[in-house]
Amino acid sequence: MSDLQCAATVVVVDTAADGEALRPRRPVVVCAAPGTGDTVAALARLLDAGHRDLPGAPISPDGLLSAIGDIADEYRGECVAVVVTPTALIDLVRRVLPDHAAAAVVVEVDADGQRWAPLSDARAR
Repeated sequence: MSDLQCAATVVVVDTAADGEALRPRRPVVVCAAPGTGDTVAALARLLDAGHRDLPGAPISPDGLLSAIGDIADEYRGECVAVVVTPTALIDLVRRVLPDHAAAAVVVEVDADGQRWAPLSDARAR
């Protein structure tokens, strides 16, 4: 990963995400992982944000982690919401927070690495 000047915040949610809960974070874009259908466009409209596909069409936790790194490089200093399938979120949480059963996770990515937390434990920025 390249050296980031400012941390990027990536909030990873599943297709049942409550857009109102994401509003305080003010994501600039909502990214769609494969299998998320029309959820992303509807969430982006609710949040008054752009929307796009997640780079690389990741389907595994490793692929999703790589795509999150790419998004963090592109959106330095910003917040991005990433919508994944419920199964993909469960697999990701098991990987990055093995002692938690979070319904959503947030990661701050900067030059020092990645800091993961359940969304409920992370402060809005």
